[in-house]
Amino acid sequence: MRTLEKWWLRDSSVVCPCYFTARYSTVRPPSAVRPAQRVTVSTSSVRYGHGSVRAYLERGLQISQGVLVSRRSSKTCRYPPGPTALPLVGNLFDVPAEDSWLTFIEWSRRYGSDIIHFEVLGQHFVVLNSAQVCKDLFDKRSQIYSDRQQTVMAQELTGWHRVMALMAYGDGWRQQRRLLHQHFRQPAVAHYDVHIRKGARTLVRLLLESPEKFLRHIRHVTGATTLDVVYAMDIPREGDARMESVEKAVDVFAQIADNRGFLVDYIPALKYLPAWFPGGGFKRQAARWKKSVDYMYEAPFEEVKQNIKIGKAKPCMATDLMAAYPEWSEDPDVEESIIRVTGSAFAGSDTTVYTMICFVQVMLLFPNVQRKAQAELDEVVGKGRLPDTTDPTALPYTSALIKELLRWCPIIPLATPHMTSKDDWYNGYFIPAGCIAVGNSWSVLHNEEVYPDPGAFKPERFLTPEGTLDATVPDPMAAFGFGRRICPGRHFALAALFQDIVHVLAVFNVEKPLDRDGNVVEPKPEWTSRLFRVPKPFKARFEPRFEGAAGLLQTAGAAAH
Repeated sequence: MRTLEKWWLRDSSVVCPCYFTARYSTVRPPSAVRPAQRVTVSTSSVRYGHGSVRAYLERGLQISQGVLVSRRSSKTCRYPPGPTALPLVGNLFDVPAEDSWLTFIEWSRRYGSDIIHFEVLGQHFVVLNSAQVCKDLFDKRSQIYSDRQQTVMAQELTGWHRVMALMAYGDGWRQQRRLLHQHFRQPAVAHYDVHIRKGARTLVRLLLESPEKFLRHIRHVTGATTLDVVYAMDIPREGDARMESVEKAVDVFAQIADNRGFLVDYIPALKYLPAWFPGGGFKRQAARWKKSVDYMYEAPFEEVKQNIKIGKAKPCMATDLMAAYPEWSEDPDVEESIIRVTGSAFAGSDTTVYTMICFVQVMLLFPNVQRKAQAELDEVVGKGRLPDTTDPTALPYTSALIKELLRWCPIIPLATPHMTSKDDWYNGYFIPAGCIAVGNSWSVLHNEEVYPDPGAFKPERFLTPEGTLDATVPDPMAAFGFGRRICPGRHFALAALFQDIVHVLAVFNVEKPLDRDGNVVEPKPEWTSRLFRVPKPFKARFEPRFEGAAGLLQTAGAAAH
């Protein structure tokens, strides 16, 4: 009993071994259940001390009640197929902590359905394993399937409520989405070409100076380019305090998501515990994390404000928003909206970092793909020159390589979960309000009917026999999410990936590492398998492809400044 008590009360208990964090502040039975079956439990009197004991008892009653109601309602409501749930805990032990997207694919095959259902502690989940189901629900019924679940640890205690990706569906979210879309829609991204090209040339210069630090260089340049676009900040070297603080903030979210459930997310009344109280360690941790998150949002914006005051502000996304909404200086709410929009623009840059790291890994695993892309670059751009094209169609094989990169190794195999805002029926299946709906990007992008031999890395699948881009093959947009919640910065990310990749391929051969005796070390890729699926740290060599590359890169580096 003591062991169980310790497990239940520890500061950061992992209660649900799913990728997605779930908070069960209420257990809502479907509308098909008769009102007489519902029991209301009040926790309004819960505060500190002995009140917390009452909260545990009431919470247990809520969960038990929710499971009982769910079991009764299953007789009248037909949920999508899925594994049989255990009493009380549901399918808590059926979903693995790692590679859960593969388990969901296996369930689809077992139950013969592209949409599957399971429960955890009374909370309903559906996983959408095909592009058609994702389109039917996330696109055609986006009014129902665009909400986000709000968690105590992420949104309330650490400050991530400001980021658009985690906001609840409503007017505030729509306003942020509209402003981000204005600055990151496909035509608008062309205005950032000079910044993106500058970042790509800084990357190849850093790779020449210290190729062994390529992982750090990729992270630095991606973040610096985004800061340049959003806040007009020039950060030419690593070690800048602003960049390091922002990286810490992004890491906070990854840690919260990888924990997959702090106890306070399951028992929200615990947020009222003092930090010094036994079991309140999560609040001390949250306070430390919140400092990094707040810095990411506020410090760059404050720097722009100071530059405006002294007349040194440069054009950027932040100054554009300030000019469009001049009342920001008088209205704190307007200022906060601008802070949130600009901060959200930066917060999503990590996926671009991870995609570039995957690119390096792919070049080691498939050297023939690298050679074909380089041959195309040499023919179109010319060997010994830096690329200056921004048109992907001018380099169809390289563009197909990037599409295949997104398809073959999606960074977020399970898209960030949506939540239903009301009851719905789909193909005879009942999906209740408050249900967590997850698009399985991995399943969509590895569907062998759409992409034959999906485990192979084949850029040619996106090309016609004549070598041009094949418009009949679906683009791998599932890598960016679904419906109204699709990543608003995807066009900027694609433009940055294109420039970074063509510059690296034009200047370097990405080669396998050598051991102490000069022998080639064959790569043995290992991947993380939780929130982000990315290669674990590995080694690679970046060898200049031609004489004079050093001088060319030095010139490019000087031009970048």
